[in-house]
Amino acid sequence: MPLVDRLRNESQAHHACVESLPCFRALANRTLPPGSQRALHQALALLHEALTQALAATSHPALMALGAEAPPVHPLLDAGLVSSAPQDRLESPVVIGAIALGERMRSAAHREPLSLLGYHYALRLALLPLPGTSPWSDFAQWLEGRALDAAEEEGVLRTVGESFTLVRNLLDALHPPREHPPAWWLNRDAGSHPITTDLDELRAALRAAEASWEEFPYYAWRYGEHGRQFSWSDSAWLVTLGGQGEAQVWKHISWLGGLLANRGMPRLMLERHLRVLSRELVHAKPMHRRAYDVLSRVAERMAGERRRILGDDELRMFGEDFDARVGPEWSQRLRGAGELLAAAVADEYGGIAQAVPSLASWMREPSRFPAPWIRAVERTLLQARSLCRARFPSGVAGRE
Repeated sequence: MPLVDRLRNESQAHHACVESLPCFRALANRTLPPGSQRALHQALALLHEALTQALAATSHPALMALGAEAPPVHPLLDAGLVSSAPQDRLESPVVIGAIALGERMRSAAHREPLSLLGYHYALRLALLPLPGTSPWSDFAQWLEGRALDAAEEEGVLRTVGESFTLVRNLLDALHPPREHPPAWWLNRDAGSHPITTDLDELRAALRAAEASWEEFPYYAWRYGEHGRQFSWSDSAWLVTLGGQGEAQVWKHISWLGGLLANRGMPRLMLERHLRVLSRELVHAKPMHRRAYDVLSRVAERMAGERRRILGDDELRMFGEDFDARVGPEWSQRLRGAGELLAAAVADEYGGIAQAVPSLASWMREPSRFPAPWIRAVERTLLQARSLCRARFPSGVAGRE
């Protein structure tokens, strides 16, 4: 089925859901309360700004041309409000969802630029189509002569779904008002733990999370989109630790690192994320460097504990050996797997009992990986454990 037909079919279902919401009906009847209307305008302005910047950031000429377009404002919306995104204060926590989707667009501009077509289609053409226009025929005309492969088409459909889901959640919460903690807008399963609501800090936290997922494809392979949302909410929570003393921050980070390592994420991943997060925060708000630097100091302390067991050069050695064993195709598919396996062994010798089993059971699954990969996993674990056993005969570092 052609992409435009698939878009039309999926969008019709999304539209029916959005248009049934009380908030949409109130918007159409011009009875939406002023506070809800302003929050909606802020969210749409943030999305428009993020999409324009993401399209402009690609090297794809057709996408750059789309970024230069200034889509007309729908008659139901106030042009003055939609044209100006908030710079510091958020009118409502619901806007956090728009910020998160905006950072997804920014990341997509580099990872899979053609997926931006889905955001463009959903947010500029299909969500609030102008009277007398047909988003499907307009998009079909634009696509004429442009061939997308199967993966690219799936990317477009996925980002259309992301856009409509966000807007549906936003409208549902705005009217009648539904109270959700700020973290809910990043991750519905995050509970009510605090996160930063400062616009610059929030963007920095989300960018750090996206960078971590880019560094370790393992995140996406194993934990999918649900896991990405936990990375968002955890990263935004880590920002709130910046104003605390180092001992207290270390207590929180040690707890989180142990929890994640027992669930298949070696502490190396958190260590690297903290460094990226600190850099992003300092870049966003250099005047608060002193508060943010505690995150990089704690990351260095984590690294110090690991280096007592396996050093940086040894991790690289295990990583290179693993890559050579699995070959270029698989080493690129799941970059850094060898280092993660060695880092899990370091965590095991640091006292985290499930660090290796929680990672190795997934890495050795024959329905997921070919036999050479599984043999490389077993070899890497054997070698790393042998090295650690020679250094720490008792089985745990620090007990010698």
